[in-house]
Amino acid sequence: MEPLITADEIAGVLPIDLDPAQLAKVDTLIGLAEEEIELAFARRGRDFRAELATTDWLGLAARRAVREMVGAAIIIGPNVGVKRASSTTGPQSDSVEWHDPKAVSFGGVSLTDDLLELLGLSGGGPRGRFPRPVRWPEEGVTRRVASRWW
Repeated sequence: MEPLITADEIAGVLPIDLDPAQLAKVDTLIGLAEEEIELAFARRGRDFRAELATTDWLGLAARRAVREMVGAAIIIGPNVGVKRASSTTGPQSDSVEWHDPKAVSFGGVSLTDDLLELLGLSGGGPRGRFPRPVRWPEEGVTRRVASRWW
């Protein structure tokens, strides 16, 4: 299975230059990002690779999602979860405030709600056949339904 995007393509759009070690990590993160996307499709009862072959826009959306996921993981890197950091040089004072990260996880990449929407995996509401909603006034209907149960 060929990757959706190469490490060189991602490195070309990042605002920082990557050294060889970071470039190797990008390859690993691409694989993790694609796994996350396939898992998100599978959890919704869909086959990512099959839809990729039949849906025109999905390949472009998936490439963009992988770029976003890998780019966030590389740029944020070891600072994942840091909300605020300060340092004083005098007699040394450091301070770090942490928060729960949304765009990057400690294990690598993360599929955000925005990226799920980009891939067509959010919203939609319930599917299936449901009874028509009760019409107004509910009072009379409630009595009739309640009388069946009593």
